[in-house]
Amino acid sequence: MLVVAAATTLAMWLAQQGAEAAEQTRIQGEFRSAFSAQLADRRTQLESLADLCRALARKPRIIAALEEASVQDLYDNAQIELQLRGVIGGNGISTIRTARLHRFLDKTGAMIAPPNGRREPWETRLEQDGISATQTAGYVAAGDGSLLEVVTTPMIDGDTGEVFGAMVLCFVPRSSDGGVWIEGTLHLPGFSGIGMAEARQAIATVTASAGPSERSAPLEINGAPYLLFCQTFDSTHKSPAWHVALYPLAESIARQQALRWKIVSVGALILLGAYVAVHFLTARLSSPVEKLEVTSEVHRVGRERAEAALDLTNEELRARNTELAAAMDKLKAAQQQHVQQERLRALGQMASGVAHDFNNALVPILGFSDLLLMSPETLADPARARGYLQSIQTAASDAASVVARLREFYRSSAEVEKFTPVDLCKLVTQSVALTRPRWRDQALAGGATIELRTELDPVALIAGDEAALREVLTNLIFNAVDAMPQGGTITLRTRADGERVLLEISDTGTGMSEEVRCRCLEPFFSTKGERGTGLGLSMVFGIIQRHGGILDLQSELGKGTTFRISLPPHHEEQAKAAPAAEIQRGLRLLVVDDEEPVRETLAATLAHDGHIVTLAKHGVDGLRQFMAGSFDLVITDRAMPGMSGEQMAATMKHVRPQTPVILLTGFGQFLEKDRFPEVDVLASKPVSITSLREAIVSAMKT
Repeated sequence: MLVVAAATTLAMWLAQQGAEAAEQTRIQGEFRSAFSAQLADRRTQLESLADLCRALARKPRIIAALEEASVQDLYDNAQIELQLRGVIGGNGISTIRTARLHRFLDKTGAMIAPPNGRREPWETRLEQDGISATQTAGYVAAGDGSLLEVVTTPMIDGDTGEVFGAMVLCFVPRSSDGGVWIEGTLHLPGFSGIGMAEARQAIATVTASAGPSERSAPLEINGAPYLLFCQTFDSTHKSPAWHVALYPLAESIARQQALRWKIVSVGALILLGAYVAVHFLTARLSSPVEKLEVTSEVHRVGRERAEAALDLTNEELRARNTELAAAMDKLKAAQQQHVQQERLRALGQMASGVAHDFNNALVPILGFSDLLLMSPETLADPARARGYLQSIQTAASDAASVVARLREFYRSSAEVEKFTPVDLCKLVTQSVALTRPRWRDQALAGGATIELRTELDPVALIAGDEAALREVLTNLIFNAVDAMPQGGTITLRTRADGERVLLEISDTGTGMSEEVRCRCLEPFFSTKGERGTGLGLSMVFGIIQRHGGILDLQSELGKGTTFRISLPPHHEEQAKAAPAAEIQRGLRLLVVDDEEPVRETLAATLAHDGHIVTLAKHGVDGLRQFMAGSFDLVITDRAMPGMSGEQMAATMKHVRPQTPVILLTGFGQFLEKDRFPEVDVLASKPVSITSLREAIVSAMKT
């Protein structure tokens, strides 16, 4: 019993010592990790700042202003560059903290005070320290009792390697970085109130002793236990400085006391259990030794058999697990390959569909433009030439709408399309003219004759998207042409059907089987082989549904196909046509775009409306002309080399907030205005004259 008690007591003591050591190690590690993370974050920012300052030192205008001692140009250019990078007056883009102020030193280390600036007392300290060949950092007292974190970056000539000056950035230290002990004085919040004397005395004692750069010591402040942690400030060129922090230990001591009581309680239970067990075993030891030996042998044999069976079972389980893991890996690889193939197939079919729609739109553009080029005498007939040009313009608008419809693959279902009144008879006439090169010229070239008839009864206006409905007609006409390889007749009819408007497209082609008719509206289903994408009729069905229409399909093999489309009429309370934009003239406009054809087109269009236009080739050139001149409005592209459109707009708004900015981009269909708070109007390319006028009017009203 005494042996059990001694062993239990020793185990309790060892457990208590181990728990206390583990708690101390945990506290030290947790505190040092948190403190080191703050310092690592600070070092990372210093490295980013060094890269930024070295890039700034390579700016020719900064080098010239510093070498020529042109103080005004030096500080003006530096102000612009630092604002662009978010170091001064940060705009949320830069990862570097915002500096309170900046200064320059010449190559002798003398301070170059800013124009009309008051010289601060602590600036003399910077001159005394001189300039080193590497970036230095440290702290200086700012005279009003506060502390400044100072970073000095040498400006080195890239050709000679000579230091010709330095940039000094001053930051207000963050309160989350702990405290700073410098020249016997403690700075920054977090160390205030009662107990400051004990903290200062402990810090002075720890930092005065020789030893490693990281030191810690326990202390009491107002009777409460704390852990003091100090670490030297690296790469400083000022007086020796220490980062300091205090960690309260009251909670840790409470945990240790609770753990100590748990260990004592467990030890007492063990002693009690041992006493009961010894008493029970003593009573049972009267059994014969022979019986104990027999029982032990039986148990030994049974244990050996059980261990052998268990080893066999474990071996079988390991083999099964290995087989299952290999099968799972093969299944995952096959699944991933299948998903990748399906994605590539869907992407290829979607790309084919877009190319199909673009090619449809290009047919009248190329056809009528070739006619105008090959037959100049056509221009002598104004009505005929105007008809050709209207067909080209309509086809170009339809091509632009193909890009706009790509947005339907991701836009929210809550977005509502804006419909306008549409004359269905006029739309049919336009579609017939646009598709003429396909159903007449190409058919005749292939040896087939196709007759296209129109039976158009006057009907009410419908509410819809004219470009989308024109695409419906174009797709159905082209499908009818494909269904009549030997020629035939296509008939387009319009008539009233009660309160609704009915549109019929019939052909005398090969027709469809019942199976094809039931599946022809499914996406990616096609009977044309590699020539088809399977997207034409599914897109037609989707457009009709968005317009609140009903599609009825009747077809029979050898007897042709008829599509009947029923559409609701337009009502006055529905979307009314927007009034034409008021043309503003005589504005001073700055146009910034890196594509010369775009610049020249915009310049000609704006000059036609009586505006005074200045052109810029890229963002930096645009910013330079903006700073040098006075403009009523800025029109800029988004993606440009050197400086993007939104970056240039942000800088312009910082200098002249009242100047409106239009961001004109080819990605306008896929972007939201909320992403660009620095611009007033977001417009899409290609832009028509009407749309450009509306954008200018909208921007001038903001």
